[in-house]
Amino acid sequence: MKIRENIYHVGVVDWNLRKFHGYSTPYGTTYNAYLITGEKNILIDTVKPYCADEFIQRIEEIIPVEKIDYVITNHAEMDHSGTVDYIISKSNATLICSPKCKENLEKHFHSHYEKIITVENGEQLTLGNVTLKFIHIPMVHWPESMATYLVNDEILFPNDAFGQHLGCSKIFVDEVGIDIVIREAKKYYANIVNPYGNSVKKVMEALKNIPLKMIAPSHGLIWRNTSDIQTIIKKYNDWANNTPGDKILIVYNTMWHSTEKLAKQCYIKATEKFPAEMFDLEIADIADVVAEIPDAKLVLFGSSILHNQILPQMAGLLTYLTGLKFKNRKAWTFGSYGWSNVPFEKFEKDIKSAGFDLLSNGYYVQFVPDKNNLVEIQKIFVEKILGSL
Repeated sequence: MKIRENIYHVGVVDWNLRKFHGYSTPYGTTYNAYLITGEKNILIDTVKPYCADEFIQRIEEIIPVEKIDYVITNHAEMDHSGTVDYIISKSNATLICSPKCKENLEKHFHSHYEKIITVENGEQLTLGNVTLKFIHIPMVHWPESMATYLVNDEILFPNDAFGQHLGCSKIFVDEVGIDIVIREAKKYYANIVNPYGNSVKKVMEALKNIPLKMIAPSHGLIWRNTSDIQTIIKKYNDWANNTPGDKILIVYNTMWHSTEKLAKQCYIKATEKFPAEMFDLEIADIADVVAEIPDAKLVLFGSSILHNQILPQMAGLLTYLTGLKFKNRKAWTFGSYGWSNVPFEKFEKDIKSAGFDLLSNGYYVQFVPDKNNLVEIQKIFVEKILGSL
């Protein structure tokens, strides 16, 4: 599909993908690749190997694969580089990538690339009638990640940055709706990019003075409206700075509904002052929980005790959060236990290790909370927790 004169989207929709790096992708995803035609034919990124046939078909609706002169690989991860060797073998094209990407591609595919140009940060190349500038974006989200900027048309091809896992027959954000796309971009950022906020901040600074008429990522939909581009750039700046939102999240893992009863009491009081959401980890995917943390100022974690440990889904969430390195979020804990409340000491310690600031000791009930417990947790929550926000 043409996105500008002589510039085509030739990527593939993966409708059936439901997990990516361990997080849920209920709408599938896309592997976007872009073909620039002219005096030189330039392919920017490729697709997963199992999408190769459809990918080649899309290219050949525009030009024969043999006519490709250059293949730019912005990122060595195989959902974007998986058909590089195949394209080069068919076209004898020259590969363009960062020096670190060259090393990674050779380790991925055990290939040696004779026709290759490695580009440094800020380097420009004029290929036929187009000029391209290459911007290294290390750790957004791999060490070798790079963005390609088409100077002539002011289009940024940033690979994984600004992307979303959202399979769709449309290709532009404004064709689907900014709210839907921001929701999926937030989930993508929170689950994949969040640990690298300092790197993202450097990239945003580098992009600040570059005119942008379009941002064409390698997953999801293309940003082409000025207001939408401004929105996603502001969001990335907020997310990179771990700027808290105004929402309260209540996440719990319950055995016999005792912890759930405590969660509901907190939810009732939270919604009197703030937007709030509640997640039962027996049902909710942890990636959907994580997707809401960028909008949160406070997260309540609740768990029952089993075999002298918190429940497995809550333990998994805390392990996952520790790697994601959220900052500037406050937390509180609650739960129920049978024989001993000692495991809650580790529960609180693990929440601190995940980067959350505990506002107070948690509220824990033996077996089933009675009416007094339900009144008491509301009172403590309102006075000690909400009162400190």
